[in-house]
Amino acid sequence: MKHAIISDIHGNLEALESVLSEIARRKVDSVLCLGDVVGYGPNPNECVALIMEKAEVILAGNHDYAPLGKIDLSYFNPWARSAIEWTRAELNESSIEFLLDLPLKIEIDGFTIVHSTPFRPADWNYIITIGDAVKNFPEFRSRVCFIGHSHVPMIVSLSEEEDCRVVKENPLKIKTGVRYIINVGSVGQPRDLNPLASFGIYDVRKNEYELCRVEYDVAKTQQKIKETSLPDFLAERLELGQ
Repeated sequence: MKHAIISDIHGNLEALESVLSEIARRKVDSVLCLGDVVGYGPNPNECVALIMEKAEVILAGNHDYAPLGKIDLSYFNPWARSAIEWTRAELNESSIEFLLDLPLKIEIDGFTIVHSTPFRPADWNYIITIGDAVKNFPEFRSRVCFIGHSHVPMIVSLSEEEDCRVVKENPLKIKTGVRYIINVGSVGQPRDLNPLASFGIYDVRKNEYELCRVEYDVAKTQQKIKETSLPDFLAERLELGQ
């Protein structure tokens, strides 16, 4: 099967629509969402409704749980807290009911998906360094684990000889005897200094993964944010990819 794997939409409807359009063009078999459908962006309910329609599997991210009171807001920085409080007031009953029951981690078609980390996903820790990855490889059984959360695309491999390294290859051939943790980046708020929306496509039959980037109407999303009480920085950062 061929899976599109998306994460960290963050209420950015323009980015989500552009990504879904590209996914449709790629003719995948399923769409898997790793969470953070809402938070930061101006269209939480619209993004929830669209992802409910288009995705076969949807996981919870910290920004999905936080507006529902399932995470202490002291965990978040001031911009994030402000966005969570705004999102909480905006969510309709359908969105709330949907977000309440999202799972944290699953295995599907021979690989693992989780928003944050395979180890204790509800702690909302990050995999940013090789050291972080080394601690998490023992926490899943499959060859490949897909994550989001940091908004930065990244691939870390672990060989049978315990050689752990960052991999830059794209597309990536999934090699026999090697395990991988793959961050698919962010649809709605990339932070790798590239403002293009990010997602991944994993072809299980071909053992191949590709990181994909697509343009979207950043200015339109920025204008929507500025028309709300959300912090202006959340609009400004979109064109910078940070």
